[in-house]
Amino acid sequence: MEDDPYSVVLSKVMATRKRLTRVESQAQTQQRLLDAAAAIVARRGFAGASIEDIAETAGYSRGAFHANFKSKDELFLALIERHVKAMLSEIHKMMMDASLSPDEMQKSLRAACACYTGSDKETYLLLTEAQLYAVRNPRFGKKLSALFGAIYDGLLSPIEYFQKQTGFNDTSARQLVLIGFALSHGLILHNLMDPMRYPEETVSNSIEFVFDRIFPQTR
Repeated sequence: MEDDPYSVVLSKVMATRKRLTRVESQAQTQQRLLDAAAAIVARRGFAGASIEDIAETAGYSRGAFHANFKSKDELFLALIERHVKAMLSEIHKMMMDASLSPDEMQKSLRAACACYTGSDKETYLLLTEAQLYAVRNPRFGKKLSALFGAIYDGLLSPIEYFQKQTGFNDTSARQLVLIGFALSHGLILHNLMDPMRYPEETVSNSIEFVFDRIFPQTR
């Protein structure tokens, strides 16, 4: 049986703490608040995650929360940014390896696009919550749009590099990023909604199907 994310956060908080510098202590506090927020938002949604619950789960007071984040919106954006940076880092590692041949690069991109497991659930739930909240909150929406712009820009360079190495230039890199993001996100939401009807294997196979139509093996 999988550990409850809520319990995992609590266990981290209760672990023995070494003496830290002020900067290290603040970084640790922010990290724990973000971990707590991720677990609670994934379970209850953004609206159901109160500052008090986030702070309590992280082992801090409401005052400690406001000493690190001006608002729940600011924390939410920081949380999304953390997940996005991790995702982009993995994609860049896969795609920007100069030692790969064009064929190996295509296989690497295909694997990166189709790779989805239940462990990604939290990331996609957070992204979905953020998008829904942005639709109803224009001020937050502008900030999230800027962050998502950074996501798309961050994906452009590896896609453009792939196109240059392989000669696949029928579609612009920007359009490919939009198609890939929207397709994978939509399919994964179906899996999260009904994993029996739309299992992980179906999600991956569907993404591979579209990928192979856009990037046929031979030209």
